Amino acid sequence: FSSNAFSSALNKIEIIGNDRISNETIKLFTDVKVNDEIDNNKLNSILKNLYETNFFKDISLNYVDQVLTINVIENPIIENISYEGIKNKKTLEIINQNTFVKSRSSYNENILKKEKKNIENILKDLGYYNTLINISVVETKNNLVDIIFNINLGKKAKIKKITFIGNKVFKDKKLRRIITSTEYKFWKFISGRKYLNEQTIKFDEALIKNFYLNKGYYDVEVNTSFAKLINDEEFELIFNINPKNKVFFNNLSLTLPDDFSESNFNNLRKLFIEVKGEPYSISIVNKILEEIDKITLNEEYKSISASVSESIYDDKFDINFDVKETEKFFVERINIFGNNITRESVIRNNLEIDEGDPFNNILQLKSENNLKSLNFFKSVSSEVIEGKNINSKIVNITVEEKPTGQISAGAGAGTSGGTFSFGIKENNYLGKGLGLEANATINSESFKGLFGVENPNFNNSDKALFGNIQAVEI
Repeated sequence: FSSNAFSSALNKIEIIGNDRISNETIKLFTDVKVNDEIDNNKLNSILKNLYETNFFKDISLNYVDQVLTINVIENPIIENISYEGIKNKKTLEIINQNTFVKSRSSYNENILKKEKKNIENILKDLGYYNTLINISVVETKNNLVDIIFNINLGKKAKIKKITFIGNKVFKDKKLRRIITSTEYKFWKFISGRKYLNEQTIKFDEALIKNFYLNKGYYDVEVNTSFAKLINDEEFELIFNINPKNKVFFNNLSLTLPDDFSESNFNNLRKLFIEVKGEPYSISIVNKILEEIDKITLNEEYKSISASVSESIYDDKFDINFDVKETEKFFVERINIFGNNITRESVIRNNLEIDEGDPFNNILQLKSENNLKSLNFFKSVSSEVIEGKNINSKIVNITVEEKPTGQISAGAGAGTSGGTFSFGIKENNYLGKGLGLEANATINSESFKGLFGVENPNFNNSDKALFGNIQAVEI
């Protein structure tokens, strides 16, 4: 851009070259208005703001005699996006759900490169590690373009072998039972766990770590070299485990506010004595925290927080659970975002806090865990912000939904003839939180089947209602 070297007040904004985007919209993007002081720093900021919109291929600024002239060349608009080379409808659906370049958005070469990397990662999560993607940009009329992703999936990456290395303490056979990934065998034609999947491997790492944390290995490290290529389509999955030293519970103590009744915590102190000398277990620590939550809530200590301080010497593990009263706040509003399928009432029925209740951090975290345990969502997060009123909080809950249905099929043959089985299971039918299951097994002589429905919160009563129809043999 060109400008005078000194600062002066803006008198006028002129815009040249825009067709689709209005003058007023561009002025809004600049974040300046008439009579604002303009200098080189402000011009740099205007240029940055305009480029960040991704609407423009080129922008030039000219500031002379207190007149700012903005000359733009607009990016084309993406009219159509297609994915060539993928026939599986489910794979196409997953790509469409997770891509960020959409029809009617502005074409930008750098963003398209990021989208290519994004699609490669999506396909890796589905087990395709040898994917080749070429992008074709076809210019049409009126500054429009069509984007074509030409995708060669290649073969799915199979897990040929699973190996555990390091001072793992436990036998490979036991560790294999803990993880969800399995070695590829030709008869496992339904299970997808035999294919390499980065998200599954991360989950496996967490499962292994949690196993060691419950066996006394407080400082365990689980690393993975992820995968070692054996041939074009087979990998060796390697987990590197360093359990470090095994530690044992020693002195467990509890610090309470002065107005808390010590007698309410007698059972908890007995538990402290019982576990002393036992191997450290993260499950026991969580159980103690849950018990503290339960006692304090039953005694109407609504505004409290609990923290844990730990110390280790040799193989001894000391823990102090510190319970403190906090300033009292009230829940002004609870906002729920991201639930396109699951009804809001289903989510709210699983919250431990409600609008108007005293805000409690423990109950808020418990509400988040309740939603995670439904297994309806890929992710659940919550944010607590200040409310409009004094001593009030607004809770924002964001969920990302995931598929909640399963389809299974199997076939077999024996001396008595062939057998075919088929099953469908849905955990969140119509977004109402209903469980639905149907399965059937058929052979030349008989038919067995089941149809069942579960409502975990019938008529908002916190009571579950089950019903099923079963054909034992026909």
